[in-house]
Amino acid sequence: MFNRITGEEKAIVADEPGVTRDPLVHLCEYDNSYFYLIDSAGWGLTDDLSHLIKEKIEEVIKISDLILFLVDGKSELTALDFEFADILRKSGKKIILVVNKMEGKIDSEEFLAPYTVLGLGEPLPISAIHKQNLDELLDRIKALIPMQKTFEEETAIKFAFVGRPNSGKSSLLNALIGKDRSIVSEIPGTTRDAVDLIWEFNNKKYIIVDTPGLRRPSKVEEELEELSVKKTLQTIRRIDVAVMVIDLSVGVREQEKRILHYIEDKGKSCLIVFNKTDLFPSLKERREFEKIAPYILQPFDYFPVIFTSALTRYNVKKIIPWIDKLYQIRNMRIPTSQINRAIEEALAKTNFSKKGKTLKIYYATQVDVAPPLIVLFVNEPEIMNKNIKKYFEKFLRNYFNWLGTPIKIEVRKRE
Repeated sequence: MFNRITGEEKAIVADEPGVTRDPLVHLCEYDNSYFYLIDSAGWGLTDDLSHLIKEKIEEVIKISDLILFLVDGKSELTALDFEFADILRKSGKKIILVVNKMEGKIDSEEFLAPYTVLGLGEPLPISAIHKQNLDELLDRIKALIPMQKTFEEETAIKFAFVGRPNSGKSSLLNALIGKDRSIVSEIPGTTRDAVDLIWEFNNKKYIIVDTPGLRRPSKVEEELEELSVKKTLQTIRRIDVAVMVIDLSVGVREQEKRILHYIEDKGKSCLIVFNKTDLFPSLKERREFEKIAPYILQPFDYFPVIFTSALTRYNVKKIIPWIDKLYQIRNMRIPTSQINRAIEEALAKTNFSKKGKTLKIYYATQVDVAPPLIVLFVNEPEIMNKNIKKYFEKFLRNYFNWLGTPIKIEVRKRE
């Protein structure tokens, strides 16, 4: 139902209980009005995280204006349904009892009779999978809660915590915003969905996404893990800045390099965060690692690096200023005259030739931002191989201080 209303395949769907753990938040538009829809975990899970999940559900109830209590129209009511209905009644919140999986029975009141015993008012039959009666549900939502008439989500800076499982992404998110927004545990793979959080700080709006951890593809064995990896890659495509979280006690491995390659390929800015410095209390050890970090991270040494501890909150306050700076840099537009001056200086330092032909660059201009896109008009495009493009990219980055963002270079032939 969450995916149907939001119009996105945002929540992971699988035919087993306990897939959703962290609450998912999405800004929805209906009839020229806006509201936030939250998808919470199922009530009554009995795994190792059940006490944390229960706390999250109770928090969602507390902050919500309206509760959509979803029951399964193909199954009889259970003790858990009655238990949760009792909790909702005591909450004092407005409630819509939604009976799902009612395809073919939407207009038959007799099938709704068993659900009236919950004492939550008139049940509303829907079929989420077939999109039946969703407009009626949305009309009821609009009638029961105040909705915003405008929302400028495009002004928000979008960033995400990405990295291997158990690197401390959720802990850093919680330390950053000052409360336990994501479920944190020592069980790798706790975060399965990408969790959006709309957050205001210092009069700026941010959309923070805490993504599932990415393992090496060879270790992706379960279907849910494959879906989690897919969600992370989708998330990287729609953000401005990636916060790459690396467990300092584990170090940089091939999977980190794969993620950084993907971030670079999609033109995203990146802040690299070595987390868990509390495991290395020796300042001397940390200083030594800081010196060699750029060499370890090559060819991604242009991404800035900070060291943090979510546990002690060491350097956590530096994350947002860096994100602001990287967002500003990736949207920076350089005048054409300055671009051409930089290219002239780059060419003056070396010559590039192939089969007796020397590369000439007649004109250069920046045609786009986020990431910066530079178009070079040249005499022989075939001379501009990958390494030569990298040379100009590195030169322009240093010349204009384009820190932390990939620079795309497009070559066009000009007689």
